[in-house]
Amino acid sequence: MVAVLGKPNSATRKDAENNIVSRLKKDGYKAVPASDLFQPGVSKLDSAEVVNTLRKNNIDMLLTSAVINVVENERFIPGAVQGKEVVVPSGGTATPYNAYNSVYVGNSYYNYYNYYNSYNTVDAPPVPGTTVTDVVVIIESNLYEVATPELIWHGQSRSYTKQFSTSMINTFSKNVIGDIKKNKLLVK
Repeated sequence: MVAVLGKPNSATRKDAENNIVSRLKKDGYKAVPASDLFQPGVSKLDSAEVVNTLRKNNIDMLLTSAVINVVENERFIPGAVQGKEVVVPSGGTATPYNAYNSVYVGNSYYNYYNYYNSYNTVDAPPVPGTTVTDVVVIIESNLYEVATPELIWHGQSRSYTKQFSTSMINTFSKNVIGDIKKNKLLVK
């Protein structure tokens, strides 16, 4: 039996249970989600009651998964300037109009940078700083043998978001079941 512990009636909880169960069934194992045996609205059960229900339904192993810790840290990312300065043509695109016809008039010198080819320097706009929140969610999984009831496997996973998606649940179930199978703890 696969039990994802958490908020009662949670869609994510049910999705995770069903995903792990379908992965186990696909690999040829018999599995049931906890929501088939226990009322979904119940958040806490007596351990003796759980063991009796499991034994009555011929469940030999119990896989539990639960979020055990959520850490959120805010950090400030300082702003920046996108560059020193931006040089733009003031009269439109630079053209070689009278580019080499230099003329001296009194004390003034007119050359390539006439009205049509002059440039303005503009300060680059600054990028403001921002505050971000880093999230680390620790998920603990345990596999128990119902007959004894002993813990036979333990694992922890990390997620970097509180909003679990279908792809994240797929990855989680693949990793958990993969490690349990690698340790040869499941019997067909």
